[in-house]
Amino acid sequence: MNLAQGIAEALQKEATLTPEEAGVYWSQGGADVPSEELSYPGGAGQPQRLRLYRGGAEGAPVLLYIHGGGWVGGSIELHDYSARGLAAGARANVVSISYRFAPAHPFPAGLEDCLAAARWIESEGAALGLTGPLVIGGASAGGNLAAAAALRSDPGRFAGLLIFYGVLGCDFDSDSYTRYRDGPGLTRARMMELFGHYDPERHAASEPLITPVLSDDLGRLPDTAIIAAEHDVLLDDNRAFAEALRAEGVRTDYHVEPGVTHGFINRGRLVPATDAAIARACAFLAGIGTKETTA
Repeated sequence: MNLAQGIAEALQKEATLTPEEAGVYWSQGGADVPSEELSYPGGAGQPQRLRLYRGGAEGAPVLLYIHGGGWVGGSIELHDYSARGLAAGARANVVSISYRFAPAHPFPAGLEDCLAAARWIESEGAALGLTGPLVIGGASAGGNLAAAAALRSDPGRFAGLLIFYGVLGCDFDSDSYTRYRDGPGLTRARMMELFGHYDPERHAASEPLITPVLSDDLGRLPDTAIIAAEHDVLLDDNRAFAEALRAEGVRTDYHVEPGVTHGFINRGRLVPATDAAIARACAFLAGIGTKETTA
């Protein structure tokens, strides 16, 4: 099966599944890593689920992993394949979290939950063996939340930032938004709809915690790896974010995975490029503290 066929089959299969079924289906075939179900107190004090994947010993990097879903959905289960791959490949401990969804809980609720999860790791992590450098990362809207959380935090809190095809800008007239406005996969109209749910008061054009590329304080961010999808409306926003980071002196590894669409990191069963992208991210995680990131 070639890459295009794999992606087409993945999209067709996903369209037939409920969110719960999709999580089970796409998680099959993931790396064999011990995991356990826990919870953390969210930003409003309510318990939120998390899943801890123990891929490393005490002192190994800890990845706070935030799933995608347009701020309105997604799940730990849907990102199980990539979480397992990251834990196994980087010998890291991965903390994959749930968080509150828009439109019932618009900005900044999800961001507050992510920051609460970081505080939980800092306060409770030692008892669980989570004592290594803390990296924050995520896919799509999760990448947005990871970048925003890093911007909201003191420099040095996070040892790294890992983003898979993040929602980092809001230029709906960019070349990639124009070229892929009708897909495949994520469309321009759907992305605009999702922004409306997360940001009903329309602050995206001026609020860097919604649109991280707008920040004038990017130089405070840690070493960063960005893995974008070639056929994605978000491609240009990811490139612009990488260029802005480099301009501010942030060590940045930016890579475009050829031939793939938005969301590919969850589709390892049918899209071979998924494992290559996870391996690249693992190299970044394993290099945390050694400054091996490509400048």
